[in-house]
Amino acid sequence: MKYSFKYIVDSLPKKKNGRSSLWVRLFIRKLSFPFTYLFINTGWTANMVSLLSWAVIFAGATLLCINNFWCMLAGVILTNLWLVLDCVDGNIARCKKQRSFMGDFYDAIAGYGPFAFTTIGLGMAAYHTSFLVDYIGSEYRFVFILIAAVGAMVNLYTRIIHQKYLTCFFVAKKELGELEDITLKDTENKRSFAYIREWIDKNFGVAGLFMPWLFVALFTNTFDIMLIVYTAYYLLSFFAIIVLYCRRATGFEKEAQDKLQNIEKEEN
Repeated sequence: MKYSFKYIVDSLPKKKNGRSSLWVRLFIRKLSFPFTYLFINTGWTANMVSLLSWAVIFAGATLLCINNFWCMLAGVILTNLWLVLDCVDGNIARCKKQRSFMGDFYDAIAGYGPFAFTTIGLGMAAYHTSFLVDYIGSEYRFVFILIAAVGAMVNLYTRIIHQKYLTCFFVAKKELGELEDITLKDTENKRSFAYIREWIDKNFGVAGLFMPWLFVALFTNTFDIMLIVYTAYYLLSFFAIIVLYCRRATGFEKEAQDKLQNIEKEEN
């Protein structure tokens, strides 16, 4: 089956596009459609594109580490191409209307790439082109690599905590026989923490301001400033998630234990 360009464009729900960042809506989505047309009509699956995007983000981060303008430019372009491919795999899945049981796994392999590889690449780029070096002294240039390491570690640790919380939550709900009651309505409530966190992450994170800022940082030699800002953002997110999930886990644990006792009493 050959998929038309119009069919690919029309397959994107307006609601999903409306919740994307401005950068994605104005540029990335539009770029993703011709790539989708090429990949889907040459037999690529969504999971195959996800794996390709992992290779792209790794190559982009590697090029950012090289002290050469053209290599860094290629790294910035490839990093943005990763985001295009991140949209392409979703486009393919919607067009083919095929359910993938392991699609989230493949998507995570590629999706976590920027938080690890690109953050380190950003640190190396800052090390080579530091704007602040005149103020801190060239002998302290290595600090940017340490900052990048902290940023990558904290970012990934935050996401591990998030995934572990969800795993424990789903297991508990299954044991209590309440799995069918699980919803994600909190992400629809504009006053909820989940909605606000998602909005900030989409517009300020790697799918938002991060991507055009890479171009600005490249042409102004301000990778160091960008690195410091995003590492601070990752640290704030980390502490916010820790506090939120610990509070949620404590409350849910008490609630679940009470329900489990009631179930055991009924069985006896």
